[in-house]
Amino acid sequence: MRVALIRREYITHLDGVNRFIAWLAEGLVRLGHEVFLASWCFSDIVERDNLSSWFKRVHGLDVEVPIYALEEGPCIGDPWARMMFKWWRKGRRLLVSGRADVAIVNGALPLRFKPKVAVAHGPIISWSLARRLILKILYSTFDKVVCVSEETKRQCSKAGILECDEIIPLPIKLDLYRPLELSRREDIIVHIGTRPVKNPDISVKVVEELRKRGLSLELAIIGPRSRDVETLTREKNFVKVFFDIDEREKINILCSAKAFILPSSAEAFPLSTLEAMACGTPVVVSSAVPREVVVNGYNGLVINGLDLIDYANALEKILREEDLWVNMSRNELYFVNQFDYVKVARKYEELLKELIK
Repeated sequence: MRVALIRREYITHLDGVNRFIAWLAEGLVRLGHEVFLASWCFSDIVERDNLSSWFKRVHGLDVEVPIYALEEGPCIGDPWARMMFKWWRKGRRLLVSGRADVAIVNGALPLRFKPKVAVAHGPIISWSLARRLILKILYSTFDKVVCVSEETKRQCSKAGILECDEIIPLPIKLDLYRPLELSRREDIIVHIGTRPVKNPDISVKVVEELRKRGLSLELAIIGPRSRDVETLTREKNFVKVFFDIDEREKINILCSAKAFILPSSAEAFPLSTLEAMACGTPVVVSSAVPREVVVNGYNGLVINGLDLIDYANALEKILREEDLWVNMSRNELYFVNQFDYVKVARKYEELLKELIK
């Protein structure tokens, strides 16, 4: 089976969607399928001819997957109307020339190709009524729609956009992760995500509070470049910011940290939390993170609301009680095995085979 995996916008974004694409692609290759990636465009951080090798390196892949883009040269901005028109006009031609048997699209777009599967990531709670109506029409053109979590399914149904045909979780390439014992870890708390919805400012205040309590900690913020985060951390000497780093560097930081914090305002299925678990790094997250990712008291601590004192208390408890840290770390490593990227790829394989049949 020859599968096309599609990113609507930029294949060069260093985000959870492209990581999903990368790991699902390699999982399908390991199952014996041919895979190529298709995208609207790429940014000027890499030349077109080097896209495949660059993608392999930054996402920690063992295989190099071919990448095709609708635009010939690098792009800037997000011109949605032009982007959607390009997919409607040239998308099918690109997939046919790539000899695709089936397409997996992240999100929805006007693609004149069959059969095709849409993957709904979310969250969608802030979408406008007009955008919801457009997406409802687009999703109706797909043969199957997969949601990445029960929370995504709930949000899509509540918004009246779609009803998921199936729920398949995000994959994670577990063999990239090398958990360290507590004694070998650094006094670092990790926050992943620089968009406002991830609330990095709360994480800064939490670590500041913990330092006042006598814990000699640093905060590592990882994510796409953000002027707001640059301004936020400019005079905070206990904060280290890592913008646009590749997957292996991020994993090294995450696996050597003592805890992970995510005081997010909205989530559907945060891959960063699973990555922390794959490192055996205890997680403290907001209640926006669905229960299918974090079970409070078992594989992490869940905080209702965004009060920095509540997060500080939870982190202090984990850091001062070694038995709690060890038990939580062990539970995380057991829990995250169900998301292994080959296991998840096999679920997509079954869906695609049924569709083609």
